[in-house]
Amino acid sequence: MTLRMDNFLSFAVVSGFFIGLLLSFIKFDEPEMIVAGTLISTIGFYLIFLLSASLCVKFFNQDPKITQKPSYNRLLEEYIEEFDKREKITNKIRSFLRTMEKTLKEEDIDDAPKSKQKNTYAKNF
Repeated sequence: MTLRMDNFLSFAVVSGFFIGLLLSFIKFDEPEMIVAGTLISTIGFYLIFLLSASLCVKFFNQDPKITQKPSYNRLLEEYIEEFDKREKITNKIRSFLRTMEKTLKEEDIDDAPKSKQKNTYAKNF
């Protein structure tokens, strides 16, 4: 059974925490310094194990199953094409709405003098 990278890093954080806690209790007397020492050692262990795990994956693990760059690139190209299609459709809808707004404004401007004439009730007096 192999140890996955996530489990390896989790193990590093837990072991770094307990080792840091133990060393902080031995070295410091103030509670603030114990907490600070524990946090610093936990972060240090995490970074050291993260570096070692990333180097291990980079140099020792060259499986083609892990890096599927051609399939990812093909999938990304399909997504880009789909986004381009949707963007074109969206732009067509926007231009249609703009022309409709423009024609409605023009009709309102043309109808404004007529509506003022219709609302005058001077004939009734």
